[in-house]
Amino acid sequence: MKKNVFKSLLTVCAFAAAFASCSNENNDIPNVGKDTKSVFVKLDLNQKPQTKAVEAPINTGTKAQVSELHVYFYKDSDKSIQKYLKINGASTPSLTDLTTTGAQIADVPEAADRVLVRGNVPSSITLPTSGLITAVENLEINITTQNDKDNILLGHVAVTIQTYGGGVAPIAGMQNGDKYAEVTLEPAVARIEVEGLQAQGAVINGFELEGIYLTNFFEKLKMGDGSSIAPKIQYGADAAKYDENAATTLYTTANKGKLFDKFAPALAASGSPLEVTPTPSTDRWAYHAFGNDATAANDQLQLIFKLSSVTTAPGSGVTIAGTQFLTVRGFKDSGTGAIVQLEKGKIYTISKADFKFDESNLTTVPNTNAVGVWLKVTVQPWTVVPVKPNL
Repeated sequence: MKKNVFKSLLTVCAFAAAFASCSNENNDIPNVGKDTKSVFVKLDLNQKPQTKAVEAPINTGTKAQVSELHVYFYKDSDKSIQKYLKINGASTPSLTDLTTTGAQIADVPEAADRVLVRGNVPSSITLPTSGLITAVENLEINITTQNDKDNILLGHVAVTIQTYGGGVAPIAGMQNGDKYAEVTLEPAVARIEVEGLQAQGAVINGFELEGIYLTNFFEKLKMGDGSSIAPKIQYGADAAKYDENAATTLYTTANKGKLFDKFAPALAASGSPLEVTPTPSTDRWAYHAFGNDATAANDQLQLIFKLSSVTTAPGSGVTIAGTQFLTVRGFKDSGTGAIVQLEKGKIYTISKADFKFDESNLTTVPNTNAVGVWLKVTVQPWTVVPVKPNL
């Protein structure tokens, strides 16, 4: 029979550069039909490990870490999975094989006409290896599994296997009639990086930051098309909700650093202008969120900054007592001023110079349904990394 070559160009939109040692194992289901084809796969991934907590900002040019890939060949007409492979560092072929000379994957059924690839699937998710591809597409991913920038879910919309018909070959060595597909992988989340916040005006002369809390966020994402699943999590104006292990919230200790940060001791503002930043100040408070295409303030992701020990200048005539909240309802583009949508695969950087507040912005409860503080953000697309599988 004629040998077919399938090439997947997995273009990974990245934000952390890092390729950790991977373990690869291969799980094939029985071939469907008697005609099969060999698959040659090559991946091109740079390696630059990073860590998670208060983090250094991610720069343009960094590339995505992939620790494991799940590859599904399936028949579109009946959605039947024809072949499944789990590719990491311990199997044959391994990611190391695929990033050097490439490797052969044999016996892909001829009936397969589409391919779906997922990278860095959370260990809590059980992936089917046979049956219908819809069982994979309908799986749901929780945002609390997406805190590690070096292990973010990578996905794409399934693509059709095409036939190469001449011209410049997508992969060197391809011949007319060979089969290939081009797949674009992208991180499943948007990333928000906060440099710090500054008090402005002549009234506030001291404050402490007790915590940062995300609200109005999507908790789950659909594995198939990467869409966010309603409803959003919104804790509203109840001040008691914004604390570690607050009743009926997701602000559990296990989710600290994922959905919120509580600082103990609180971070005291200092300097001129009066400001609070992460330590060291070159780092950022970083959070991940699923995409949100809303362009209305009350429908976008909100950040709640919890302040205490707010002091005022003598003679100002202003007294600010007790816990105060600074509510950020969505973000504005730093150039146009338009409300931005949160898009997966993009980094939204918030400069402390653009995050200025005064006494008029403080409230005794989170102000999630009225005018809060508008931040200017710079959208930094993650670098596109070519990943080329040859079939």
